[in-house]
Amino acid sequence: MGQVTRLRAAGGAAAPRDTVVETLGPHRVADPYRWLEDPADPRTVAWLVEQRDRFRAARASWPSRDGFRRRLAELTAFELCTPPVWRGRTAFFTSQGPGREHAALRTLDPSGAERVLLDPAHLDPSGGTTLDAWSPGPDGRLVACQLSAGGTEDAVLRVLDAGSGTFVGEPLAGCRYSAVAWLPDGTAFCCVREDEPGAGPRVWRHTVGADPAAGRLVFVPPDEDADLDLALDETGRHLLITVDGPDGTAIWLLDLPGRGAPGGNPVRVAACPDGWSAVWPGRDGRLYLLTDDGAPRGRIVVADTASATADPGRTLVPEAPSATLESCTVLDGAGILLAAWSQSGRSTLTVHDLATGTRRWDVPLPGPGIVAAVTSRPEGHEAWFSYTDTLTPPTVYRLDAADRSVRRWRPPAPAASGPAFVPPRGVRAAELRYPSADGTQVRMLLTLPLRADGPRPAIVHAYGAFGESQLADYYEFGLAWAEAGGVLAIPCVRGGGEEGEAWHEAGMRDRKQRGIDDLLAAVTYLVRTGLADPRAIGVKGFSAGGLLAAAALVQAPDRFAAAELTSPLLDMARYELSGLGHLWSEEFGHRDDPDELAALLAYSPYHNVAAGTGYPAVLLAVFDGDTRVDPMHARKMCAALQHATCSGRPVLLRTEPGVGHGERSRSARLNYFADVLSFFTTCLGGDPAIRTGPVAETRRGGEPA
Repeated sequence: MGQVTRLRAAGGAAAPRDTVVETLGPHRVADPYRWLEDPADPRTVAWLVEQRDRFRAARASWPSRDGFRRRLAELTAFELCTPPVWRGRTAFFTSQGPGREHAALRTLDPSGAERVLLDPAHLDPSGGTTLDAWSPGPDGRLVACQLSAGGTEDAVLRVLDAGSGTFVGEPLAGCRYSAVAWLPDGTAFCCVREDEPGAGPRVWRHTVGADPAAGRLVFVPPDEDADLDLALDETGRHLLITVDGPDGTAIWLLDLPGRGAPGGNPVRVAACPDGWSAVWPGRDGRLYLLTDDGAPRGRIVVADTASATADPGRTLVPEAPSATLESCTVLDGAGILLAAWSQSGRSTLTVHDLATGTRRWDVPLPGPGIVAAVTSRPEGHEAWFSYTDTLTPPTVYRLDAADRSVRRWRPPAPAASGPAFVPPRGVRAAELRYPSADGTQVRMLLTLPLRADGPRPAIVHAYGAFGESQLADYYEFGLAWAEAGGVLAIPCVRGGGEEGEAWHEAGMRDRKQRGIDDLLAAVTYLVRTGLADPRAIGVKGFSAGGLLAAAALVQAPDRFAAAELTSPLLDMARYELSGLGHLWSEEFGHRDDPDELAALLAYSPYHNVAAGTGYPAVLLAVFDGDTRVDPMHARKMCAALQHATCSGRPVLLRTEPGVGHGERSRSARLNYFADVLSFFTTCLGGDPAIRTGPVAETRRGGEPA
């Protein structure tokens, strides 16, 4: 990368500050930009127009954007496919081919013929509609499809006739990522719906083709904010309802008499204060449950639906000393259970005896990467999984337990119009451990140039919340940045799940500062070891990771030259009042509790912006359709930073209409990443041309030199 340059700032008046002060118990909380919470307020509308113009003027001066956009398109010009879900001998899966805007739902029949069942791009050529979830019926004739528009994720459920490709009946509203359990005869299904404002999720039974208003309410959870999951046991006799609430997780069983109409009263068959994180019904009448009760890294226990009891002590697969259990799949045709583990950012697949849990053998994987979305066929001996690593795009493989072979499931789809796939070049992946402020050893994943000539511009990207793990998977943003000469560092800070549930709990609620300390310690280590140029360090975060990155930049603004925050949580005194914030109080704490509010205010980025501080250049990116994290967080933080900073570096707001927190079109994703990369390149220094010629071979590595 080249000389560090300064981002050109656009002019504009500071947003007016109000004197709003909210009294919350013993706390008086100033909120000078409360008015920016209302997107319809004329002052907000005018301010947003000014911010749009300011961002566009700055972006026009970033010479590297077009080069990054082209390279990102090449790095992602492959088919992204999900492992198949089987109904009889027909496979259902989604595939996003090279150059396609969205993933389409497809089938593969025994002859090898493929067919497109549903393509969101055909439903909505504008690219604003996404297929959020889908579930084929028991015989594959019908498929429950959840579709949303404008990025809102407020899905409607529609039943698709797989034969004709037409929808059956009227749509069901309120089915945001709803679990669906088809009844055995395929004439009806149960789903989770939030059918009334404030009612919370409830389980309904709907007959295919019937009036949605004729649905039957079959289960109301004890807590209105509980998360619900559904599964039909393999005998077809019971509906299993998993209820994850503030007091732990419980499993309820509902009998399915006759032709599959839920009847009788639900019976609670298992409860665990620490939680069942997954449930798999087996054809042998047992339930296989993954829990961290008494096992922070996870174990598999079994329950008997016939006796309606579950003892958390009935361990089938015990906790491992250093690997975290992620999922399991039953291959009842082979009498085995397949368990997926993660350790040091890499996956292991182990095969266990279904009756005793004894470990038989390990599945040979294509490389030291990540396994995800394992599926199997009922009464079969095969499994399918997606594999990826830092330098390898996601690919679906088929495991045949009969001969222990692992092969690519299907050939890659031919490229449509657009660029051909050009794999990463001149980069390497590495991993190290570093000490945090309290001496805790934290793992860090690196993507960096194959040949480094001294300290490099670096971007530190972390998440650290909800027990979500940062893994060494294929990330086109980091690859393009490393090809341009930079270092992408991903510290696996406390609050994530990389080392099991204990690692998550160490960084949640009033312990959130530990994750921030872990991120800042990563910066210290990168500089001390000569990997990063101390004058050219950026920080990046998405959603809860945006909270982490923003807290780090307000606590240590002199450590960073630039920061990029996407859909961030920033006002921690009011996060519960918008979006899905009311569901996250177990992770962060309650504003109504004085002690917990004190902990929130101690690190809340919005409340710790200090006037007269030399803040780095900041880009805040939000999406108008975001219903998880309200864009008001970024609006208020943008105004606060523009008022406070004295560095002369700009604070910019990138607002994108028609998309939200989750899935979006391919073009929208590429445009977003091109903007962010060119922002960092301009702020931290970089090669605006972006290398396009042959370079040294890409390789994986261990400890960096």
